[in-house]
Amino acid sequence: MLRAGMAMTAAGAAAGALDPAGLGWLGWTAAGLGLVVALYGLARRAQRRSFSRTLESLRALPPGAFEERVAAWLRRGRWEVEVVGGPGDGGVDLLARKGSSVAAVQCKRLAGDAAVSAGVVRELYGAAVAARATLAVLVTTGRVSPAARQWAAERDGEPRLVLIDGEAAAAAARTGRLRL
Repeated sequence: MLRAGMAMTAAGAAAGALDPAGLGWLGWTAAGLGLVVALYGLARRAQRRSFSRTLESLRALPPGAFEERVAAWLRRGRWEVEVVGGPGDGGVDLLARKGSSVAAVQCKRLAGDAAVSAGVVRELYGAAVAARATLAVLVTTGRVSPAARQWAAERDGEPRLVLIDGEAAAAAARTGRLRL
């Protein structure tokens, strides 16, 4: 839409400036209409980009698309990411590598005020140990339950547990990066 508007603006301005048949007003009208179309396209693009960086937009994604979004955030942070999730994934959706660090990542797209339980965090931790990961990372659009946070706080050593709740996920959506 933006390109079409810009083309209309250029063509209309050229026709208005040349005025071959005394219809310059028509060319300038087309140029103005093209400018309106171009500005509308820019506004729509900005609106879509703004919405895609909110918690609501993350919650609206299908689970697989949410995993891909998290993978993209990690890739922007120079992680090499392999998507391994799906039914029966054993608690790990993504394996990410950066230098000597290996992150086992579980993505939980939850609606509203839903919380990730301690059982989910324990499953992730066990899967990270099995994968010999140095990090076990949970990314959710919901909350992390107090019991899950308590259980994570009691872990010491490797793999290190990183819990990213909805607000932190929204911050990653705004910046386009997930910092581990």
